[in-house]
Amino acid sequence: MGCLRSIGCLTVLGLVAAGAYLTRASWEPRLMPAKTKAEWAPITASGAATTRRAIERLAAPKGPTYVELSGAEFAAFLMRGEPSEWADAAVIGNELHVRIHSEPIEVAGTIDVPRPGVGVFRATEVAVGGVPLPRAIIFRLYHKPDSTTVSLPTTVGDIRVAHGSITLYKKIP
Repeated sequence: MGCLRSIGCLTVLGLVAAGAYLTRASWEPRLMPAKTKAEWAPITASGAATTRRAIERLAAPKGPTYVELSGAEFAAFLMRGEPSEWADAAVIGNELHVRIHSEPIEVAGTIDVPRPGVGVFRATEVAVGGVPLPRAIIFRLYHKPDSTTVSLPTTVGDIRVAHGSITLYKKIP
């Protein structure tokens, strides 16, 4: 009798799990936070120009204390404004994502400002052809002392990547 009772419990649990799986579209959005929809945009020279103008506004004595940019605008600035219609960028969660079309590569990571004039990109994910690389390889590629450093104007004191945009904050003297 104990064996039949165990089999019956397992059967009921299996049916409940199967039912939950089949109806997940109705209950999952209520339990799990919605992922930010990525707004991919091409990396263009005009995006780099927009970022340069925003940084100039930050540098002005009576300028704003922060400016918000799209992922594509900031990525274009980091790429020195060279037109690259072969790449798109987006802010997803708290990471900047860049994908390259000619080679199916996507790189995601965070940006920090450890000192004025220096930005550090820390890759958290790299996927080639949709297949993610192991973390050990990412660490070797992107966590060397000089391989992830980007030059920033000294007027940029901090950077935050969140809510679909990149916010540059003015360095307060």
